[in-house]
Amino acid sequence: MRTTQKAIARKLGVSASLVSRALNGQAERIGAHPDTIQRIREEAARCGYAPNVAALSLRGGATRMLGVVVRDFADPFFGPIVGALQQLAAAQGYALVMTGGGANPDQPADLLPLHTYRLDGVILVGSYFQPQGLHAALRPGAPVVRLGEGPANDTAIQIYPSQRAGFEQLIGHLRMLGHRRIGYLGDATPTKARREAVLRQALRDAGFAVHPAWFVRVPDTEPATMLRVLPRLWMPSHRDSAPTAIIAADDVMALALLRALHETHVHVPRDLSVTGVDDIPFAHLAVPALTTLRFPVSAMAARAFHIASGHEPAPDVRHQFQACPELVVRESCASPAA
Repeated sequence: MRTTQKAIARKLGVSASLVSRALNGQAERIGAHPDTIQRIREEAARCGYAPNVAALSLRGGATRMLGVVVRDFADPFFGPIVGALQQLAAAQGYALVMTGGGANPDQPADLLPLHTYRLDGVILVGSYFQPQGLHAALRPGAPVVRLGEGPANDTAIQIYPSQRAGFEQLIGHLRMLGHRRIGYLGDATPTKARREAVLRQALRDAGFAVHPAWFVRVPDTEPATMLRVLPRLWMPSHRDSAPTAIIAADDVMALALLRALHETHVHVPRDLSVTGVDDIPFAHLAVPALTTLRFPVSAMAARAFHIASGHEPAPDVRHQFQACPELVVRESCASPAA
């Protein structure tokens, strides 16, 4: 037999309206005690309560369903973000309708799942991808929040940390170790191109020379590709004019570079220091463990979830900055004289 809000109210000795507010995240606004709200949610979870989405949709009310469009499920940085969104949804009694695509322009995002349900809002996970037909799949006024930076015509509320602040920390750490010649490894995607531009400016402002030859773009992270470009980043015959540290655009590139350096018997960090960006889940397992930048994933996911679900008013401005990235110092950087 289907459990109802009235049945939960009778069992706990509270009103049905309070149960409804507690399960849709509105009880705090009327001053309900947190312990009472928690009891209601625990009882709902214990008896397997699920809202009647069809009835909610017919009444024009919130369906407690959010769409999540992930740019690329193969990107290891997105895993913790999706995990954080799932935890938030479970705690608040929401369901997530998830789909992917958009990383490859020739394979647009599959938005069919979004057309199927009447969603309260949508969260885009990833920068610089624009699912075609997104707004046609949503009810009027449904908020769209992006975890990442968007293209110039993006209408989504964007939540992302300050890359500039992160790079300033990373540059400061390398300077403290004694590095004065810093190179870069990235690719031509919009996300990495933006990162490269921010890094170039941060280096200039910090008084570092920016040599075009030290900024290398690769089409992929295959071992053969990394070995082919390695001479541009590691030049033992020109030690006095070559980079002593390389900042990779993300941790995957940094790990691929570590592998290529290992295969050519270059010792990290004695011969060359290497850093990444993102702090993906296995960055600490590299040999040596990777120095990198950690983004405030949980805080960003929570902000996106609360705006998309309507628990937090949508801000007037599109661009929302979260906390500064955190520098995570591990083993892959050392003094160039070490």
